[in-house]
Amino acid sequence: MEERSGVVGRDGELARLGTLIDRIGSEGAAVVVDGDAGVGKTTLVDAVAEYARGRGVRVLRTAGSTAESGEQYAALQLLLHPLRAGIDVLPPPQRTALSVAFRSAEGEQPSPLLAGLAALTVVSDAAAVTPLLLVVEDVHWIDTESRWALRMLARRIGQDPVVVLMTTRERRTDDDAGLERMHLGPLSAADADALLDALPRPPLGAARRALHELAQGNPLALVELTGRGPDPVEDGAVTRRLETAFAERFADLDQPTRLAVLAIALGGTATAEDAGRFVDRALGRYPDPSWIDRAVAASLLVWSDRSGLRFRHPLVQTAVTNISRPSERAAVLRALVQEHASDPVRTLWWRSELATGPDAELAAELAAHARSALATGDPVAAARASDRAAELTDPGPLRVERLLDAADHAGLAGRTADATLLVQRAATETTDPVLAARAAWVRETLPTGRTALARGDLSPALAAVRALQEHGAVDLATGALLHLASIAWDHNRVAVPGAPMLEAVHALALPDDDPRGILLAAVTEPLVRGDEVVERVLARGPVDPDDPEQAWWSGYALNIAGEFVEARERLEVAVAGLRASGDIRVLPQALLGASMSNFQAGRLERARTLAEEAVVLGRDLGDAGFATAARACVAWFDGIDGTAPDREAITAGSAAGAHVLQSSVMRANLQGATAAAALLDGRARDAREALRPLLDVDGDAYNPNFAVLTTQDYVDAAVATDARDLVELHAARLAGLHETWHGPILVSALGYTETALALGADPGRAVQGLRDRPLPMPYVQARALLHAGDHLRRVGLTPESRPVLHEALALFERLPAPAWARRTREVLRAAGERLPDAPPSRTTVLTPQELRICTLANTGLTNRAIAQHLFLSPRTVGAHLYSAYRKLGIGGRAQLGAVLDPAAEGPGTA
Repeated sequence: MEERSGVVGRDGELARLGTLIDRIGSEGAAVVVDGDAGVGKTTLVDAVAEYARGRGVRVLRTAGSTAESGEQYAALQLLLHPLRAGIDVLPPPQRTALSVAFRSAEGEQPSPLLAGLAALTVVSDAAAVTPLLLVVEDVHWIDTESRWALRMLARRIGQDPVVVLMTTRERRTDDDAGLERMHLGPLSAADADALLDALPRPPLGAARRALHELAQGNPLALVELTGRGPDPVEDGAVTRRLETAFAERFADLDQPTRLAVLAIALGGTATAEDAGRFVDRALGRYPDPSWIDRAVAASLLVWSDRSGLRFRHPLVQTAVTNISRPSERAAVLRALVQEHASDPVRTLWWRSELATGPDAELAAELAAHARSALATGDPVAAARASDRAAELTDPGPLRVERLLDAADHAGLAGRTADATLLVQRAATETTDPVLAARAAWVRETLPTGRTALARGDLSPALAAVRALQEHGAVDLATGALLHLASIAWDHNRVAVPGAPMLEAVHALALPDDDPRGILLAAVTEPLVRGDEVVERVLARGPVDPDDPEQAWWSGYALNIAGEFVEARERLEVAVAGLRASGDIRVLPQALLGASMSNFQAGRLERARTLAEEAVVLGRDLGDAGFATAARACVAWFDGIDGTAPDREAITAGSAAGAHVLQSSVMRANLQGATAAAALLDGRARDAREALRPLLDVDGDAYNPNFAVLTTQDYVDAAVATDARDLVELHAARLAGLHETWHGPILVSALGYTETALALGADPGRAVQGLRDRPLPMPYVQARALLHAGDHLRRVGLTPESRPVLHEALALFERLPAPAWARRTREVLRAAGERLPDAPPSRTTVLTPQELRICTLANTGLTNRAIAQHLFLSPRTVGAHLYSAYRKLGIGGRAQLGAVLDPAAEGPGTA
């Protein structure tokens, strides 16, 4: 990059970013530039933007600000404003999402997932006309919804001619996974000297040495702190010195100029006309036009024809808002409220700051804002709004409820210290037994790592639930128990909840048709009440396709109860509906539930696809724990393909991920994957040892559900190590479960075990039983046929073994389970067949994403519909299809059906 005027010491960074601009026609890119305040992020971005314009790239910019950090989708709206005409041609759900988010239509605020997908489509459509550089500055101050949506967009640029350039003061976080990172550190001494030499009056000698010590290589400090004496160097000292310098300049201005600058800082406006009008409202007169010159001369504001007025640096805005006099601040806030009286959402926080005592109407607005923020995945904003709502509420039960809401939201946001204080405040302000019990519940469920619940002890939490029950708060108690039950099922270190939990569930005495009661029965007693759960769910009739939440909970309950056929259909409905609405509260869990039910139903390719989608969604959410759970689910399929799980890769080095892998379900999942891979590698004893802990009732890895699900591996390992007694013992366990539970996964496991035992006595009859009464799980049926065929071969019935093995091979290939198909071919060769290797599928040359897109295209979906389904841009979909056509040697969609696997399926039918 040649155009780098004013940029010193950043040649490498300029070269890298210039290369991305040069390649924009062939591929998109996204980079996050991080560094301390004043280190030169804006200067670097300005140089890149100028370079991009010189090459015909359209530049769109947005920036975070403290004034708008609590205003949902403010930054995204500013970025897309020049492209607003493109919103009208979006698919209806996306069009509605952005219209509501940008307050041009009424409705419930969309999730960042749906808003991000809509923004991606708008950007992709615009970039098809002119390449785009999207500049997003000060991400650390951008509202949570915009930040989420923009990061999602950045990860999915793919083949679009778009470069996304973000700046932040935050170092690498889980939120930035999948994005290129560029760190700007202090300038070297030589580069700092070069910058000083370029000043109109560069400091010399002792003054220069003092400035070097003061600025610590920070470019902004080198320019702005000339002439200031050195202070002791400590963490954050340079930033504080800069803020102090800017604050002093602001304080020296005349009052009208201060008010105008403060109006820009608080209101986020960048026009001199707006600022002047706010001053007129505050003082009763307009400032004289030279106020701009004075603010620019003080190095607080800068002016350009392209961007109008803006702060010299974000630190100026911070300094101005921090040092402003309370009376002047209040005057400007009142002016802002009057100016935007027709937009109560925009003025909410200004009015909140102006309030000096209880205000029931404003408190209700804040409480509603908290609910909206929570629904869009922003617990930080929800906690802030609930806390302020409580402050503006008269003492009493409603105030305590809002304090507890704030504590709950702060806990979700990871701000456990704030949450703990809020709970303490609530507890000291009430003697109401229900509120006291809720306070105890919230305190116990905070993610502090120091509660009994964190240690796996449910007793204190259950005591709070019982108190809620005893005082008539059944709905609160039910919600709390559902939360605890999910912990016991998905996160607890033990696989069964124990008697106290069951007593609490039974004490609720919910009606038989109450979905909460059905779900509680499924997650607390799946082995005992599985049949009851299935009966109660099916009695409610088919699910409404327009009610994905009902499809989710009913499919989840059926999946836990082992009724995977009906569960799969309902969970597919749930995934389709939740994906279309962008509902990020339930979609992650629905994806994993649908993945497992598809596996059980014999749709392994679809199952893996859903698990991989969950991994991507977990990354988008910045949820290291869920991303780990999703990768563990993918590891299950890797195990079936012969690859043992890598725990470090699954957690991605995350402490939250490591904690997730301590749960009973996750440990059992990985043990099962380890065993399957060991069997394929010929290490039967290792496979048996991997699964043994799942069956040990007294061990901390005991998990009866996965002991059922991994039966085929345990039986094969036991038979291969001459431990028939273990097979008999396992058969007895399964038969005991079968007395009260008849779920298809148990029927499959029991049938597999009985077949293995029967082969020794009457192999012909055992094989005929598999043909007459196939096991419900296709994968287990294929494994049983392989086990039976191999047994026949080993006992000398080689001719009889071959047709059985061919049946197994055909089923493995349909699933598909390629590693087990290869194993079956090896056994057939050992049975004397001269069997060639499987002919390579033409689709093996495709990447997983290309195969996924081709499969959807084969169902008749357009590129735009596929993009919405997979959260990609339409152009990226088109690029993948073009690449796939070249690899497959075909000319278009019409020929896809002839080359794709017949088992490949599309959305809603897979």
